[in-house]
Amino acid sequence: MRKFLLHFFAFISLPSIIITMLIVLYILADPYMDFNNKTNFSWKYSFQELGDIATKKLINSEGNYNSFILGSSRTVGLYACYLNKTIKDARFFHYGNCGETIGGIKEKLELVDSLGLKIENVFIYLDTDNTFLEDGNCRKSDHYLFTNKTKFDYVKSHFLMFYNNLTKDKIKILLHKEISGEIFPNWTSDSVTNDSYHNCQDPKILSEYSKIRNDAEFINYIDSLKSIGFYSKRPTEQQYKNPQISKEEEMMLKTIKSLFNKHQTNYFIVITPVFDQLKFNKIDHDLLLEIFGSRLFDFSGKNYFTNYEYNYPDERHFQPYISKCIADSVLTK
Repeated sequence: MRKFLLHFFAFISLPSIIITMLIVLYILADPYMDFNNKTNFSWKYSFQELGDIATKKLINSEGNYNSFILGSSRTVGLYACYLNKTIKDARFFHYGNCGETIGGIKEKLELVDSLGLKIENVFIYLDTDNTFLEDGNCRKSDHYLFTNKTKFDYVKSHFLMFYNNLTKDKIKILLHKEISGEIFPNWTSDSVTNDSYHNCQDPKILSEYSKIRNDAEFINYIDSLKSIGFYSKRPTEQQYKNPQISKEEEMMLKTIKSLFNKHQTNYFIVITPVFDQLKFNKIDHDLLLEIFGSRLFDFSGKNYFTNYEYNYPDERHFQPYISKCIADSVLTK
């Protein structure tokens, strides 16, 4: 019996040791930033959810924000530091998320409201290609405050996602080794505004903001992508999307508007200039117009921005100067 017990405990102890090591390594590496307050939450690894990181940054921030940028990763070119300079007394937080849905935008505004922050100014980017997908529900990988998960289930899901596809790069992350490539975008973000790619204290940022990238090297790069079929063909005549906005999404839009009414928000709803040049269906556009009135600004379809293919470095996103042009245009109106 004693021999059996020794073998039994030896059998179960090895897996226990391995599992314990995996857990300890994971907690120390903290790839999803779940365990420690960071000095600056920024999108570091490609498997992280941009909106999840932004939510953690907002919750842990001492910034007295009163203004917000919301929408997909296309908002990256809409600089909070520029809007702070342009709108009097504005203190913007950049609250974008990759592939953001209308439900995600609603949830984030409700969180801001619950935190007791003022919502004095808001820029929202709506996309014809993803804002109203899947009935607009919040992304399942977003912060647990928005997905009806417990914090334990949220942390556990991150742990399982990390180990379910354990690559060489992830092993390097666990061992604190240097990594590079697509898994490691390693974005820097401003510690206050959460603007990506730059530090708002850099005096050169705003002077560089209006510059169009059209140098020969860049043009040749885009042409090489076009030659291998990376860019989709676009219709000759103006085409429209099929109706997208469901009844559930309509309610989400009206909830957003009610929050604006509550805070007497100075808001701007921008339909972005997507590369495919498709416009919202007229039914959807009229609904948005009914809810948001003259604060709806439509830059979709065929226009000055979308006609120039070199405005789109990866087909999906447009150059930052376009967001500056959009902001200048709507603020003037």
